[in-house]
Amino acid sequence: MEGQGTTLSPAAAAPAISAVLDNDDLLCEILLRVAFPTSLVRAVLVCKRWLRLASAPAFLRRFRDLHPPHILGFYVPTTCLKFPRFVPIPQPPELADVVRRGSFYLNTLVCDDFDVDWWNGLLLLTYQVHNQPPVRILRCPLYPARHTAILPAVPNTSIHDGLEYEDREIFPNGSGDGPSYFYLAIGSNMQQTIVDVYVLQDNIWAIYCSTVSVIPFSLLLKSLTGDNKIYSMAYVNQTEMLFLLDLVSSSLSLVNFPEELDALNAGMSLADDSGVHLAHVKDLQIRIWLHKIDTKGVSNWFLVNTVCLREMCTNNMIPICGFEDADDFIKVHAVGENSEFVLLEAENVVYLFDIKRNVAKKVYEIKQEDGHLYSVTPFMMVWPPKFRVTMEGCDPKE
Repeated sequence: MEGQGTTLSPAAAAPAISAVLDNDDLLCEILLRVAFPTSLVRAVLVCKRWLRLASAPAFLRRFRDLHPPHILGFYVPTTCLKFPRFVPIPQPPELADVVRRGSFYLNTLVCDDFDVDWWNGLLLLTYQVHNQPPVRILRCPLYPARHTAILPAVPNTSIHDGLEYEDREIFPNGSGDGPSYFYLAIGSNMQQTIVDVYVLQDNIWAIYCSTVSVIPFSLLLKSLTGDNKIYSMAYVNQTEMLFLLDLVSSSLSLVNFPEELDALNAGMSLADDSGVHLAHVKDLQIRIWLHKIDTKGVSNWFLVNTVCLREMCTNNMIPICGFEDADDFIKVHAVGENSEFVLLEAENVVYLFDIKRNVAKKVYEIKQEDGHLYSVTPFMMVWPPKFRVTMEGCDPKE
C-alpha cells in the first residue's frame, strides 16, 4: 500500500548489510555511536575484526572525544566523618548497572583517618595508626571480587646527609598501561633541595632518578605524571610556583603561575596531548590555563577556555546566588582530565560543571554534622577499555 514502508526479506537484506559491515570505515562509524565504553566492550565479542577496529588508538581517540568518560561519583573526606563518604552521581541505565554491581563504600575497612586517591578504576587508600609508618592499599570498586593489594612499605629515603625530609608523596604513574606508582621524596636545607623519585617495579621500590635544585622549596600535594613529566605545586619563598620534573632528562623547573591565578584555589589536570591545565574561578568565570614548553624549551601559559558560571547555572536552572560572593569563597576541588569537568564548592554545596557536555548540577550538600570538607576525589569510568583476545574469540577483561 502506498505510504507504507517495505520490509526486505532476510535474503534480500543480507547484501546491503554485508556492504556496510564488511567496510571497515562504515563499521567504525557505527561503533563510534554505541555511546558507552561498556557497550564497546560487548560489541567486540562479535569477532576479532571488530576488536581490531575498536581497539585501534586512532579509533579510541575519536570515541573518547565523542563520549568522554563519565564520572560515576566522588569521595568526600571531612573533619567529622570517620571514613570518606562515596557520593554516587545518577547515571544512564547502562552505567547505573555498573555502579550497582560495584563496592564503593569504605566503612568495612578496619582503620581510622585515611586519605583516598583514584587512578583509572583503582582506589589508593593511605592510613596511619599512631606513629607507625603509613599503610597503602589498593582496591578495585568496580570489581569487588578482586582481592585487595597492599603496596610494599616505601624505602628509607633519607640518603643525603644534612637534609631535612618533609612529608613524602606516592601517586600513580599515568604514563603506563598497568598499575605503576611513583614515590617522591623531598630533602632540603637552606642551600638546596634534592628530589628523589622512586618507582614500584615487581613489588619493589627502585630509584628512578634524582635531581638537585639550588633553590630551596617545599612541594605541595597533589602530583600528576604524564608525557614523562611530573607536575605539582611548590612553595618558593612563600610564592606558589609550578613544579615540573622531566623524568627523561632528570631536569627540574620552577615556573611562575599566571599573575591572576591563586594556585592554592586552583585545580590541576593533564592535557590531552602534553602539558598541564590549571582551572580556577575569577569574576564568576572558570578560567582554564594550559602550560606547554615550546620547541626552544621556553615555558608558556595560554588561556584556553573561559566558562561563564552565571550563564551555565541559568541554562541548568541552578540559583546563581551561591556564586555571587567573592571568588575567594568558591573553591575548586577537582578537575577532570583535559579540564572536561570541574567540581567546585560554594556556600557548602558541591557542584559538578561538566564543561564538555555543557551540563551543571548540584551533587552534594555539606551537612553540619559533616564538619569541614577537606577535598573531593572523583571516581571515573575506566578508560581506555581493556580487551582480552582468546583463541576461541574475544572476551572483555573489564
